[in-house]
Amino acid sequence: MGKFLKKNWFVALIIVIFACISVYYIYDTNKGKLKGKTSDGEDVVYSVNDTDETASQFYDDLYKSSGNNAALSLFQKAVADSSYKTTKEIKKKAESQAESIKSNYSSSYGSSSETQLASDLASTGYTDLTDYLITQIKLNKVSGEYAANHFDDLQIREVSYILIKFTDSSNVTDTPTDDEQSRMDAVDQALSSGTSFSDAATQYSEDTSTASNGGLLGVIDKNTTSLDSAFLSAALALNEGETSDWVKSSSFGYFKIYCDASTADTLESNGKVDSPYESLVSTYDTTLQNTAIWAKAQELGIDFNGNDDLEKEIKAAYGVEDDSSDASATASPEASASASASASASAGGTN
Repeated sequence: MGKFLKKNWFVALIIVIFACISVYYIYDTNKGKLKGKTSDGEDVVYSVNDTDETASQFYDDLYKSSGNNAALSLFQKAVADSSYKTTKEIKKKAESQAESIKSNYSSSYGSSSETQLASDLASTGYTDLTDYLITQIKLNKVSGEYAANHFDDLQIREVSYILIKFTDSSNVTDTPTDDEQSRMDAVDQALSSGTSFSDAATQYSEDTSTASNGGLLGVIDKNTTSLDSAFLSAALALNEGETSDWVKSSSFGYFKIYCDASTADTLESNGKVDSPYESLVSTYDTTLQNTAIWAKAQELGIDFNGNDDLEKEIKAAYGVEDDSSDASATASPEASASASASASASAGGTN
């Protein structure tokens, strides 16, 4: 049965869990509260101004209002859980992050912090912060794996830099001032005399956020948008071991950039950045996650089992072209629950 579930996990999880939780549970826990009124053979959930809301209509409205978030959350969790087990390390990391988040909420919202956190968490489709973070950690691993497999296409680089700030940022000149040039010359002389880039950065860089760490910026790629465009272009043009000329940034000053790694072997072995690919996708290239999740879903064997609405929602969220025909959420709660139960029985009885 394990092989079957691994191969057909979307049938088992999306059809069974999504249908059972989103349809059967909601409907079944409320049908006992109905007064027995029916309309066109269907149970009436409520009436307003003599207008009846039937169970099917209620399901449609529920799906439209919250089904998208629920579907996406389940989809992401399915990909995450099918890709990585919840190890002690992952759980410990999630718990640590959860405590930090709770502390930040407490500082920001005071006595209402728990209510605010619960509300924000609910918008993601989760009720437990640690569970949410476990999924996010796994998805980050999925994205990191994708980045590693597309190293050359993404032009991944690990870089360090030395910054010489403008003498007067409110009056930037076209060419370096005497003061700026003097500081830049000191860097060049140190590098020419054999001082390592890391040591030179520690001594001369005027960016205190990186100087103490040898000027190390981290892992970037061609999709990085948070860096100065001139800096990014110069950094991507370097091969490992190469140092750029001085690069002028109108916002910061003059940069000297060093490429610590431009190959996967070096990046993975030099130990300068822990989990370098995960660092990339969580810090400098957050655009990869959707692409990575969808690619992993296809690898795992995505199958929506004829659920056109769900398929359209998921594909739209991930920017995937949808070739399926239009369909609306018109299945009755009982029919959906029955179909999901059949799928569950089929999955459970297959080896």
